[in-house]
Amino acid sequence: MLNGPNGPVGNFSLIEVAELQMGYIMELIGALRSGETTQVSAGEEATKRFEAERRSAARSTIWMTGCQSWYLDRHGVPATWPWGFTRFREAMTSPDWGDFDLVGPVATAVT
Repeated sequence: MLNGPNGPVGNFSLIEVAELQMGYIMELIGALRSGETTQVSAGEEATKRFEAERRSAARSTIWMTGCQSWYLDRHGVPATWPWGFTRFREAMTSPDWGDFDLVGPVATAVT
């Protein structure tokens, strides 16, 4: 899913965001196509860490000033990217393979 929950939709150029996300996804697909791994999924600890950091950072955004918006989850925290575009671009540069659960005969080659 491109431009989905927790992404910088509405904050930056949708085209540039999608291009960066697609490049990142293509690296993941490249590991599958090359046979380095047969399955790749976000690791549980990495997911929990990201969500905790995102929720903490979201508390200091404009979305937390009492507005009512579809961006807010059931706890009133916005499900958006709370950081600047530079951080998003850096995050999309290349997957941190340690943040993924890899399955397959040579999965250790990508880490």
